[in-house]
Amino acid sequence: MGDSDHTGEDRKDVNAGRTGTGSARIMLTPARALLRSSRVDRAVRSGIGGVTASAGGLLESEAERAIDNVLRGPLPEAVTRMLIDQRVVERVVAEFVEGGELERMVMSAAEDARTRQLAERVVATEAVEQMLVDAVGSRLAVDLSERLIQSPDFQGAVTDAVRVALTRQTASLADKMAASAHRLDGRLEAPVRRWFGRSPRQQVDTAAEPVVPYAGLASRAGALVVDAVALHLVYLVGCGMIGLVLALTRHDLSGPAGEGLAAVGWLALVGTYFTAFWTGVGQTPGMSLMRLRLVDATGMTPGFGRSLLRVVGGLVSISMLFIGFLPVLADDRRRALHDFVAGTLVISETAPTSIPDGGAAPSAGP
Repeated sequence: MGDSDHTGEDRKDVNAGRTGTGSARIMLTPARALLRSSRVDRAVRSGIGGVTASAGGLLESEAERAIDNVLRGPLPEAVTRMLIDQRVVERVVAEFVEGGELERMVMSAAEDARTRQLAERVVATEAVEQMLVDAVGSRLAVDLSERLIQSPDFQGAVTDAVRVALTRQTASLADKMAASAHRLDGRLEAPVRRWFGRSPRQQVDTAAEPVVPYAGLASRAGALVVDAVALHLVYLVGCGMIGLVLALTRHDLSGPAGEGLAAVGWLALVGTYFTAFWTGVGQTPGMSLMRLRLVDATGMTPGFGRSLLRVVGGLVSISMLFIGFLPVLADDRRRALHDFVAGTLVISETAPTSIPDGGAAPSAGP
């Protein structure tokens, strides 16, 4: 009986639990339906999103605050100082330039058709054109131009450029004149050498007989004309100054005394002019223009005595109606009468510094 009583009580407890569970389910059914509805679902989700958004905003503000604190601190300055001390940027740029990357990038950009099109479009716009016109016509541009023109560096650069251009032009003109005169030398003496039965001048160097470019008659005549013009200009200026002084002092030298003094002055000027230039640099201004040089038998610049003797011989050659210059057409070394007298030679500046065979007559060049 006892066992049956316990069994009956247990069944009552189980039934009561089932009844409670069923009652709870029935009571929660409306809540479940409410939760399953779309409105409630959206509301829950929006609530979760709001919480997440607020949490994200809080984290973002905290991150910004942390970054601001780092930037306000000594770390950026320390990093910058380290980069400057270690010359990191300079080394990177140097390696970049030395490696040719910069040049390749610039060349690639310049060769790109899109770059040219972009530049053309920019230049063609009215705004850019107006900006350039305004910049050129502005007061600042005018002031900068005036300062640039008046600066010593700019004026010196312009002066140097003009001097170099004039020097090149003068050198080119002198070279052309000298080349033409040298060609004329050969043409003038070719028939004379045939008349005297002499072979044509050697034009090519050989190991046995090197060619020495002796000056011919045309080259000498050109140099003499230039020197004569220079001499007479100096002489006329000197005479004018002397005449002015004599007029101020009321002296008259128009008679034979004046003519004799003028002749002596002219001879002194000629002797000083040629002797000084030949002894000093081995060439007169006319010879320099024609690219000629006077040397002795060893190829050196003649001394004062030899130069003075050549001046006297030259005056004698001129006084004989220039007959003293005719041997230049037939002589193998193109020597005139005054060259025979003074033992000198006239060569072009391309000649060797020493005459072959110690002054013996080699085959002459053109």
